Amino acid sequence: MPPVCRRPLKLAATVAVSIAAGLGCAPPERPHGVIVISIDTLRADHTTPYGASGGATPTLARLAAEGTVFERTYAQANETLFSHASLFTSQLPSDLGPVDYDLTIPDGTPTLASALSSAGWKTGGVVAGGHLARVFGLDDGFDTYTEGRRWGSFQETAPMAGRWLADVAEGDDPFMLFLHSYDCHAPYTKPHVFGRMATPGHSGPMLDRVHDSLTYEKIHNDTLYPDLPLGQLENSNGARILTPQVHAELAAYSRQKDVSRVTLGADDQAFLKGLYASSVLYADLWLQVVLDQIDDLGLTETTTIIVVSDHGEGLLDHGYFNHRDSLHDSATQVPFIVWRPDAEARGVRQREVTQLLDVAPTVLGLAGVDVPETMQGTDLSGCLDGGRCGTPGTAYSEAVLEMVSVTDGTFRLTVTGAPATSDALDRRIEAPAPAFADLYDAGGPPGSETSLSLLELDAAILARLIKGATAARAAGDTP
Repeated sequence: MPPVCRRPLKLAATVAVSIAAGLGCAPPERPHGVIVISIDTLRADHTTPYGASGGATPTLARLAAEGTVFERTYAQANETLFSHASLFTSQLPSDLGPVDYDLTIPDGTPTLASALSSAGWKTGGVVAGGHLARVFGLDDGFDTYTEGRRWGSFQETAPMAGRWLADVAEGDDPFMLFLHSYDCHAPYTKPHVFGRMATPGHSGPMLDRVHDSLTYEKIHNDTLYPDLPLGQLENSNGARILTPQVHAELAAYSRQKDVSRVTLGADDQAFLKGLYASSVLYADLWLQVVLDQIDDLGLTETTTIIVVSDHGEGLLDHGYFNHRDSLHDSATQVPFIVWRPDAEARGVRQREVTQLLDVAPTVLGLAGVDVPETMQGTDLSGCLDGGRCGTPGTAYSEAVLEMVSVTDGTFRLTVTGAPATSDALDRRIEAPAPAFADLYDAGGPPGSETSLSLLELDAAILARLIKGATAARAAGDTP
């Protein structure tokens, strides 16, 4: 067997490539291991590879410089449960069942983990609880599925992942690990110096409130409504979830005259946004810890690393600190970075519109495992070193609030008012009207979208968006 090209993740890209070239070694045909890392609630534009400052996410910056960045990737939903269900199955949430909090992966549905397991791969999941807990049924196909505490951090899941990797490193079987954390999820407060890195001198009214995640649910535009009553629902398994209508309820509550208000000035808003940026850096530094573990176990030279997020986060871009209220880019545009030890090209940037639906087919393509017919995404393994990816050119997303959206990376069409599983929604998509459809120029940074009239947009572009949405919805239809 020829020697393997080793490009340690601890080294700069140019040095690593020089070492590999000097060895004159041949890459393996496929990776021995694949690690898919999901950093929950990480919006793309707050990372260095997607436009943030060089110090925002140094680990992701290094992976991007040595790997492949998909610049325009969109999630299929704006919440953890639905988005990860799509990532694991490469199907839309509505193809798995009604888009509500009883959604699970139906028995017998092929998943990334089950396809690899059937091909002889070891599969493990290490998740941070919350909406990836076993009670939601997303563990199908995994040999082991380890659940941390509710809304946990890499501080907890990274050591658990390290122990799992140490076990598989002793064997010869190929492996796939899915690793997850909520480090960027509200509340954004982090331990020690990380908690207030962006605004260390702040002393406003939010200082003592930000440790409670429900505080963020009570902010509308520039005002906190501390006495807003928050409703909850309970799914069929007994899990309690904040009602998704909270944002509409908050907007209505804010119009009442005699309610308690706390005005948030520019410094207060900068403090809250700074907490989010600090949590992103915190997650990024823990990511480096994970990479160091991989290297210490001697797995770097044969392991492909994929980093994604399940959705972004609204940071008052559209009036709220949240992600459940909309399908704008701030909530759906996510990072998607692939690092391979044997890549022929480094620093590749792909501009085609891609989706989280593409993750599972891409991993299976890299592993040399057949992609199940039920999977709807595109295998991107053939364009990691450059060239065309052959994606549909649009991305489609769904929300629990009877809302769907489609984007081509520049324009976005959002349709509301009917369940994602209904024929009524199909009719609304095929003939959008101002009463239930909104059109945006979304070509700028997240949060900069501008509304357009349905009559303003070139008919060919609108037709492309409609076709993208209808094709995505039809892909899961049973013949």
